[in-house]
Amino acid sequence: MDSIFLNSIKNIGSESMDLVSLLIVFFTAIAFVITWVFNRISILRIRKRVDQIKESSAVLQRTLDIDNSWVLRLDIKRQHADNLHGDLLPKEGMGYQESFHCIHPDDRHIYREFIQRMYNGETISDECTFRWDMSGVKGLGQWRYMHDQGIAEYGQKKDVPIHIFCTLTDITEQVALEQKEREMTDKYRQTFEQSIVGQAFYDKDGNLLTANRKMREILKFQSEDDPYYYSNTLFDMPTFRDVLNNRRVEELTFCTKSVIIERGVNCYTEMRLHPIYEDNGEMIFITLSIRDVTQERELYLQNKRNSIEMRRANEAIQQYETELQYLMDKCDMRFWRSTFADHTITIYHGLSTKEAVMSIEEVRNHIVDSNLKEELLNSEKDISSPKTILVQTRPFFHEGDKLQWNIVDRVPYCDEEGRLLGTYGIIRNITSLIEKQQRLREETERAKDSGRLKSVFMANMTHEIRTPLNSIVGFSDVLPMLSTKEEKQEIIRVIMNNCDMLMRLINDILAISSLDAGGIHIELRKVNFAKSFDDICESLRERVQVPGVEFIKDNPYTEFVTCIDNERILQVITNFVTNAVKYTRQGHIKVGYRYEESGDLYIYCEDTGAGIPREYQSKIFERFVKLNDYIQGTGLGLSICKAIADSCQGQIGVDSEGDGHGSTFWLKIPCEELNSQIKK
Repeated sequence: MDSIFLNSIKNIGSESMDLVSLLIVFFTAIAFVITWVFNRISILRIRKRVDQIKESSAVLQRTLDIDNSWVLRLDIKRQHADNLHGDLLPKEGMGYQESFHCIHPDDRHIYREFIQRMYNGETISDECTFRWDMSGVKGLGQWRYMHDQGIAEYGQKKDVPIHIFCTLTDITEQVALEQKEREMTDKYRQTFEQSIVGQAFYDKDGNLLTANRKMREILKFQSEDDPYYYSNTLFDMPTFRDVLNNRRVEELTFCTKSVIIERGVNCYTEMRLHPIYEDNGEMIFITLSIRDVTQERELYLQNKRNSIEMRRANEAIQQYETELQYLMDKCDMRFWRSTFADHTITIYHGLSTKEAVMSIEEVRNHIVDSNLKEELLNSEKDISSPKTILVQTRPFFHEGDKLQWNIVDRVPYCDEEGRLLGTYGIIRNITSLIEKQQRLREETERAKDSGRLKSVFMANMTHEIRTPLNSIVGFSDVLPMLSTKEEKQEIIRVIMNNCDMLMRLINDILAISSLDAGGIHIELRKVNFAKSFDDICESLRERVQVPGVEFIKDNPYTEFVTCIDNERILQVITNFVTNAVKYTRQGHIKVGYRYEESGDLYIYCEDTGAGIPREYQSKIFERFVKLNDYIQGTGLGLSICKAIADSCQGQIGVDSEGDGHGSTFWLKIPCEELNSQIKK
């Protein structure tokens, strides 16, 4: 039994071992299959990833080619740069220091700081913009703007990078476009700021967004961001409170008296509201234009006063004529009779009342004109016919020594036998009549001069105003018919020039009206004249459009703070330059100023134009003086400058050697000495 049991156990053990071996083989085979499958899947994934990388690399290459980009690798240890994409560098690469010769001298510090930041570990990636010479080390100056995006690659040591990869993109056209956009923005901003009409933009809720210089001047802003105007909406302003009571904004133009007590505004204005809408019809902005018409109103009132004065002058003339007729009827007269026999003259106050008896010699002493003495009183002269003589005498029948004008009517009388006995007649004291006649002549002449000057002035103004208006209207009609942008821009330029000419003409008329109404008022204010001078020169430079004429600005100071009437002085400079532009066809127009040790501000405008003959230099600052009637202008500009100089207690003049030698107009006015505020 024991042996059988043992043999049974051995058989069972042998079968168990075979089963285990079989299982091991089975699981090994399964593991091999699984491993092969996973390896195959991994290989397929790797191949797919490689294909994706190749495809991404190809896309990246095409993108770099399209973007006109280059990729460089800077080896920090070797201090050497190689091309990874593109041919910006030579095939053999370029040394780090050598590459600086291809960078603009003004931009080398930018590139050096860019590399230094990544080298010092301040940042892993950085970017900068600099100018690169596309001619390479040849140094031909073919500068292009490059935008460099750099990435640092580190090795095992994380403190210092081993490579810096730089991706350079040519952004020259983008920089030029941005520069052009900035210049255009600055130009529009300057046009908006220098506009002679106050302009402001509000949002749809009436909140002020921005206002130009003229708007701030008219509404008396206390600062550019005056809290009163920026905290109150347009609908809260007194002027618009009743007009826009329902807050509905429409195209609106009206004139009113603007009063803002909080800012001391009290003037007559012309206003225009204009809403701006999006394409969907929703209002987004409100524009407000304001023009101060106080001076125009004063001009209208002055013209009305002038008309009243003219009517009064005509009434005075009529009154003088009435009085003259009255004096002819009721005048101061005496009857006189001379007798040749006793050489006496008897003066009668009335027909029978004797007032005085005088000898002929005494009468001669009263007569001033010696020739009339003989003609009136000498019996040897032919006095057989009546005669009337106007004679100046000392008083015959009045007190005082004042000479009198008398009309003497002389008629001879004879006895029954026809012998000449003497003369008789009437002597009339017409001194007051003569004086009134003189005043009448003066008033008549003054009225004629006034009417003539008014007619000449109106004729000149009609001609001067019609010229730019015809150009504006004519070219405005032509503008819609043009097809090219260049033609339209040229027509717009002509229209803008004529608008500027018309506005200067109106300003001259307003200025001369203000001068006639009571002189020019000067307001001294503290101002940085260097900044104002730069601004007005930039505006005046646009007016010099004659080919071959250079506009030169002479501003010796970066800052010049003084106390003057800045607006009036800028008006003088504008008139000087405008006058120079009219008469200069080649050469230059130079405008400048300087502060003299005498405490005066000296301003000049030098040109190489036609010059002024010496005989006209003393009259050039009078009204309506024009050396050339074929050149546009009113002849008022320089007379306004003379009035401003006189109001500033200054001097004005012109230096010129004559025809063809140019002219230098200058103004010298006293200004407050602030030498500590002058910076050269």
